[in-house]
Amino acid sequence: MILIKYYKLLIFFIAFGAIVACAPDKEKLKKVRKIKTEIGVEKATEVTINYTDSGNLRAKIYSPLIEHYQQKAEPYSEMKKGVKGFFYNNYGKIESSLTAEYAISYETRRIVVVKNNVKVLNMRGEELETEKLIWDQQKEKIYTDKFVKIKTPDEILYGNGLESNQSFTRYRINKLRGRITVK
Repeated sequence: MILIKYYKLLIFFIAFGAIVACAPDKEKLKKVRKIKTEIGVEKATEVTINYTDSGNLRAKIYSPLIEHYQQKAEPYSEMKKGVKGFFYNNYGKIESSLTAEYAISYETRRIVVVKNNVKVLNMRGEELETEKLIWDQQKEKIYTDKFVKIKTPDEILYGNGLESNQSFTRYRINKLRGRITVK
């Protein structure tokens, strides 16, 4: 009788030890979860993207890091380390440039959203500063509903919201809040 109790107790400890030994390591589970979330993400460094229309270069975008998410409902590319872009006219000359600390490009809608310290400079030396700007590639327009500051050779304009062609040569401030003449 004592021998049977001893064996039952021994079997219990062996089973308990096996269960504990086979329990998943929490750190390993975290790593597996991280790998699963990164599946479907393509990463590239020092990237240049050329946007063309009918064989003509319309824009050139540079980013130190692009993460492309293909397996989402709407595929997109994210540029978390900043972006620099150049927009070209029909003759292949740069019409404007853009810099921002962050960008996200939605493939299906052909929309690019740039954020944080956004600056656009056109060929006339006019500079736009804002915190968010949307580029609609199909309509070849840029716009925002955020605060904007535009420096021209003659004045500085302040306002909320802006609509412009993508080369920032024709623009309209939605709610002009101030104008300072520069001499």
